[in-house]
This record gives sequence, C-alpha cells and structure tokens, in this order.
Amino acid sequence: MSEVSQRIKKIEERLDALEGTIKALGFSSSRDQPRSINMNDLLSLPSSLQKTILTAQSLKDATSNEVAEKTGRDRTVETIYLNQLVRLGYLNKERRGRKIYFKVLQYY
Repeated sequence: MSEVSQRIKKIEERLDALEGTIKALGFSSSRDQPRSINMNDLLSLPSSLQKTILTAQSLKDATSNEVAEKTGRDRTVETIYLNQLVRLGYLNKERRGRKIYFKVLQYY
C-alpha cells in the first residue's frame, strides 16, 4: 500500500471515529440527513469541492475515476473530495460490485 493510500485510510478512520463521537453525544450526522444544495451552499464550499460537485452533477452517477477524468485531478484527490461531500450530506455513495458510485442527492 502506498504512503498516500495509508494516509487517506488514516484520515478516513479518524473521520469515522469523529462521527461516532458526535453520534454518541446525541448529535446527528449530516450523512443521516440528506439535504438539497442551493447556490448559497455551493458558493460557500471551497472551489475544489465546487468543481467536484458540479462535475458529479453533470455526470449524474459517477465513480471517482470518472470525476477525476473530467476535473483533471488525481483519482485519490477526487475520492477525498467526494467522500467529504458525502459526509456533508450533498452526495450519496453506493457500492455496485467492486466500484463505488457517487450521486448528487438534490440540486436546485
């Protein structure tokens, strides 16, 4: 496993642990409450996430590889951004066989 992959795995483990702590304290995760994204939400996101969510929207249902091809960024970077958007409640993540697909929940 490459050093980048190991770091990504550690980051994801830490985020999962934080979500568990938040739930244990009685707060709900944004992942539990899918929400719509409007222009104010979109503009409040960092430009890197804006590019990712707009690309995912244009593709309708896409893997991180497909998003990376459109954005011109590395797949691992897009995977991080897509997972962050899932945690924020803007994307849905679904495993189909060996691939994971991301889809924008609602956009207006």
